[in-house]
Amino acid sequence: MRHPASAYRQLTVQSATPLGLVVMLYDGAIAALHRAVDAIEANDVQNKCAHLNRVLAIIAQLEGTLNFELGGDVARTLKSLYVYARAQALKANIENSAEILRALIEKFSTVREAWSEADRRPSTSSPAPEGEKASHAPAPAPEAVSYAQEADPRSSISRATSTAQKSPYAPAPDSDLGSWRLSA
Repeated sequence: MRHPASAYRQLTVQSATPLGLVVMLYDGAIAALHRAVDAIEANDVQNKCAHLNRVLAIIAQLEGTLNFELGGDVARTLKSLYVYARAQALKANIENSAEILRALIEKFSTVREAWSEADRRPSTSSPAPEGEKASHAPAPAPEAVSYAQEADPRSSISRATSTAQKSPYAPAPDSDLGSWRLSA
């Protein structure tokens, strides 16, 4: 017999929207970052490493789902955030720094909230006007874009627009509403 919590988790993932899945990934990263901070403060090297490895795996998953063709500047901005986050997690591990992880928690929480807001927006079910390309996924809120740019000030990423046509998590052009694809 399956464990009830495992069955609930599986059902939650299966019924989530594509943006809801992104929010879940951010939730997992934030929770693992909190646990890594606790492990650092308890001088628990083994758990610190385990939780930071989880964070790195989630960052890799988030990065792997970016669609640069449809996402354009937004996808490139998120890519820079993920590169920055990975570097900060590794730096925190080496320096045993809870402060670096707390700053990363703040950044991820801000971007997570933007994705959550985008997921809560009602979708438009009316067809796109003739000549316009329809897209079914809302783009991240502008806060996510500007915050990600702030994360790596050396990058020369221009401010992205927050249009549905540029969503890095939009479905493939030939797909229908029922078959979303998160990978590029």
